[in-house]
Amino acid sequence: MAKTLDRCPNCFQNIDGHDKCPHCGYDEFERKNHLALPLNLTLNNRYIAGRILGSGGFGITYKSYDTVSNEFCAIKEYVPLGYANRSSDSITLTATSADKEEVYEYGKSKFLDEASMLSSLNNIASIVKIYDCFCENGTAYFVMEYIDGMTLNRYRKEFPDYKVPFSEACRIIESVGQCLHEVHTKKNIFHRDVSPENIMIRQNNEVKLIDFGTAKYIHGRKTQNLSVVLKPGYAPPEQYSSKGNQGEYTDVYALAATFYVVLTGKKVPASPDRIGGNVFVEPVWKILGKEYRELSDVLDKALEVKISERTQTMRAFLDGIKYCREQIEGSRVPPKPPVIPVRPPRNKSRQQFYPYLDGLRGPISGLRYPLPVNKIVTIGRLESNDIVIPSRVVGRRHLEIFFDTMNGWFYLVDNDSVNGTYVDKRRCRPSVIIPVRAGSIISLAQNACVFQLGVADERF
Repeated sequence: MAKTLDRCPNCFQNIDGHDKCPHCGYDEFERKNHLALPLNLTLNNRYIAGRILGSGGFGITYKSYDTVSNEFCAIKEYVPLGYANRSSDSITLTATSADKEEVYEYGKSKFLDEASMLSSLNNIASIVKIYDCFCENGTAYFVMEYIDGMTLNRYRKEFPDYKVPFSEACRIIESVGQCLHEVHTKKNIFHRDVSPENIMIRQNNEVKLIDFGTAKYIHGRKTQNLSVVLKPGYAPPEQYSSKGNQGEYTDVYALAATFYVVLTGKKVPASPDRIGGNVFVEPVWKILGKEYRELSDVLDKALEVKISERTQTMRAFLDGIKYCREQIEGSRVPPKPPVIPVRPPRNKSRQQFYPYLDGLRGPISGLRYPLPVNKIVTIGRLESNDIVIPSRVVGRRHLEIFFDTMNGWFYLVDNDSVNGTYVDKRRCRPSVIIPVRAGSIISLAQNACVFQLGVADERF
């Protein structure tokens, strides 16, 4: 089918007949999903449905444009696989057969219940916000905030061996855990599908939990078949049975399994395989080191297949993580070296310092950057920095360096970077001034950019 679009389905600007958007470069102007709406169809006389952001067993989500607010949004459409077809107009959705009509309509009502439930959570920061819901084209839709970012599963692949650094992994999991704690205690609602695919990391590093999806269980209630909605490795045993008792501890298991995979790069074996003790989860400390023994205990408890032996509440799980994080990060604080003043020689000759930065690895490899003295130098991926590192995993204003001519020391401050700053393989604590000697090796974002600090001096 030839492209007849006036707007780009990604940025929604006018494309003036181009085969590729001149604004954002998008060039996919044909639907690959036969169940999806036509590109740039207007919904509810307000929203333009563009490219597909994701699809699953019960719905398709489109990047969309709100012509009233002039802002991006995301629209989720109820499209249950195996129960719905598009009519000849390529727009209207109907049940695949008369005997599936009841299940289809039941699912649509639960889909709208999901929208209503999610809108009641709009005041919880880490949950995607719902703006609108409506019925049209024989199906149902809800409009939610557009998240410019990537899934946690995609994010972890930015790191060596798919292992997210400990501090960053804790930041993400604690953020998700806190929002789940609020949902559990204030609304008595359980997510039941926590996984790296349902956690989003925005461009500004904000964490969002998506897809609460009570609709995921609609067919299970009608057909007693839940297998299609489970994610092996994240779902605890009680989710494999239509009569299984689910609760806060169900989300605890899934979040612990998510924490395990982002820390270790390895997935927890499917929970039914672990019943009986024939399949084991390798302890975290055996993968990451002995300093993680207590964290291993916290995760083992949260990943117990027996509900009675598992960590029961999200608050208890978060308290365990916090304790371990404080112990591990506290043990990594580098000792502060003594400050030894460098005094001018008695013959009154002056000493001139020439501090510099030598690139050893990454985008600055092989380059030397002279550093001004007694002046803060910024390093990061934004063009406004003194030294620009064009790498997504490097922070926007990742690091500040200051060389003090009074004592010959460098001073570093990590600006709360997501992926951390390391001095001679030891991670710096964020926002803490770290004194560093010449010759030290500095790594940004786990070796994405590595350089050495040096000083040349002359007396005259």
